[in-house]
Amino acid sequence: MSTITTAFAGLLLAFLAALSPLFASTQGEPPPVSAEIYTVENSPEEGLLVAVHMTIAPGWHVYWKNPGEAGMPVAISWELPDGYRALSLEHPVPERFDSGGLTGFGYSGEVVLFSRIVPVDVEGDRSFSESRFPLKAGLSWLSCREVCIPGSASLSLDASPAGTEKLALAGRFRERVPERLGGVDLVLERASVTSGGGSRSLEIVFSGPEAAEIRAFYPLFPEKGLDLKAIEAGPASVVVPLKDDAAPERIEGVLETSRSAYLVDAALQQAGQRETPGAMASLPLMLALAFVGGVLLNVMPCVLPVLGLKVFSLVGPDRQGEDRKSGRYLSLVFAGGVLLSFWVLAAFVWLLQGMGEQVGWGFQFQSPVFLMFIAAVVFAFGMNLFGLYEFNAPVVSGKIGRVASHHDALGAFVSGVLATTLATPCTAPFLGTALGFAFAQPPSVIFLFFTVIALGMAAPYVLLAWHPAWLKFLPKPGHWMYLFKQLMGFMLLAVVIWLASILGTQAGSPAVSRLLVLLLAVAFVLWVVGAMTAQSVSLRRQLVVWGVALLLLAALFMRFSSGLTVRDALQDTPAVADGSGVVWHDFSPALLDSLRGEGRTVFLDFTADWCITCKVLEASVLGNGEVVAALRDDGVAAVRADWTTKNDSVTALLRRFGRSGVPLMVVIPRGDIDRAIVLPEVVTVDMLLAALRDAGQ
Repeated sequence: MSTITTAFAGLLLAFLAALSPLFASTQGEPPPVSAEIYTVENSPEEGLLVAVHMTIAPGWHVYWKNPGEAGMPVAISWELPDGYRALSLEHPVPERFDSGGLTGFGYSGEVVLFSRIVPVDVEGDRSFSESRFPLKAGLSWLSCREVCIPGSASLSLDASPAGTEKLALAGRFRERVPERLGGVDLVLERASVTSGGGSRSLEIVFSGPEAAEIRAFYPLFPEKGLDLKAIEAGPASVVVPLKDDAAPERIEGVLETSRSAYLVDAALQQAGQRETPGAMASLPLMLALAFVGGVLLNVMPCVLPVLGLKVFSLVGPDRQGEDRKSGRYLSLVFAGGVLLSFWVLAAFVWLLQGMGEQVGWGFQFQSPVFLMFIAAVVFAFGMNLFGLYEFNAPVVSGKIGRVASHHDALGAFVSGVLATTLATPCTAPFLGTALGFAFAQPPSVIFLFFTVIALGMAAPYVLLAWHPAWLKFLPKPGHWMYLFKQLMGFMLLAVVIWLASILGTQAGSPAVSRLLVLLLAVAFVLWVVGAMTAQSVSLRRQLVVWGVALLLLAALFMRFSSGLTVRDALQDTPAVADGSGVVWHDFSPALLDSLRGEGRTVFLDFTADWCITCKVLEASVLGNGEVVAALRDDGVAAVRADWTTKNDSVTALLRRFGRSGVPLMVVIPRGDIDRAIVLPEVVTVDMLLAALRDAGQ
């Protein structure tokens, strides 16, 4: 509707409002709205809370604080003694009305608004003295059906308590008054101005378990540029179309979910710009951290089982001529495997976020099917190192010799994929901050970050391949390479055992039994392949044998992974003490709210069974005697947020602290989550003790 039409409609509404009392009186109808006030509570902490109960005739409605495109909100004026003031009216979640081409927000049937009266500049007891009663108030409203009728009432409030039925009615509407957004079940990710299809919109994106239950959004203040008719509220997001190019600097409103209602207040960013968690909001800086974090992934415990394979591939007696060229080429192939793997991860993140799912770094290890798949792949690589069949290891420099590899590009590429896969369970230094920023960005920025991380991870091997003189520190080839190769095979088998243990935690012992049978089948198929693809066999026969083998292995995997699901977690698990005497609570939003309400300092340990770095920190830091003593203090509550399996509440809390994966340790001083101390990915004993001391002061 054009601005002229809207203005005309508003003038017509005002004209009808002016004539409607006369119209109503001539028809002899009773007033469509009646009102009363009564006391809900009179507490020393919060002051006097008064219920404003309005009963509305069928077919009529009154208006919310933002009436929409037309209307007038309910208003109350008090006659108060000196030293007291009334706070703004508190409104329950409204309804939406569409009539005559206009959109409005308000109430029908009946509604209870709330007015709170408090003393001015008074410390201590804030209750209202009974000697001050009765109180006088004037209430005004605009009620509409086909016509609109202004209404008003002079009301009196005495000191007598309200009856049970009235208090119950007030309680029901009190539950619908929005609370300030700040929990872990619903987190505001961003608010931005987006463009597309020749139009612009305000987009507000949320995360957390309750994000999938969003039902409606009501702008809190009238904004001429908002298209109220076309507001779209659905899982994880709210879209408010703009009528023109102008856009407000902030968006405030009430978000309604199937559970509750929340006050939303966010500064708007232009398309492509997002508010970032933490103080470091520079995109170039975050990209630099992503690159450094990618480089450091190579030395994280998660990647150590395959680090030996990479070092092994750097050794060679001749780094000149064709061997150098081949090494350079294969280093780029290896980098291509890393890059493609990160792109696939980014695509899955984008897809799952688009479906309203909450994901973070290492999310794929929360799937039993993925665990079975990667265990089978790692096992196959181990069999290769033991000589069961020929499949080449990654090469990034010169001639390795007949002991190791035939410089196969496919081997280098698949090794890049494997290295990436085993790198994702844990977060390297600097990477957590960068990923926390990235996971709150649009898909294009997520892909950019994953690309930069991949380049950082592959960079050391590409650089060493192109500058082989830097490899002088490595030993010369010899018999030790046979032994080293087999040792790496044992390390990969250890990885398989680790993956099997995680699978057992998630899906139970039957899933582990399936995995063991699958690995036996994989070993047999690869043994047959090795026997049928000797060096004298033609390329055509090798391709046929490998093609049949891969189809058979795919069928076996589908058979054994079918029906794998995460078993239900135990409910209401009591807090238990570990061997050191520290009592650990299993995280839940209700538990965290309870501990914060008690004013206790909360230590949060975000961990997962598939995170090797987490286990290293648990042994080296949380097992330290001084840390144990600090966590056993009565004023500290130790809470473990287990992310081994999918848990939207844990994911949302990670996002709140600006992170997207584990490990993470956070200290919440005396329940004040806004002053939470977020520790870096790699924590030392001194860091943790200092944070606990600061929280206690």
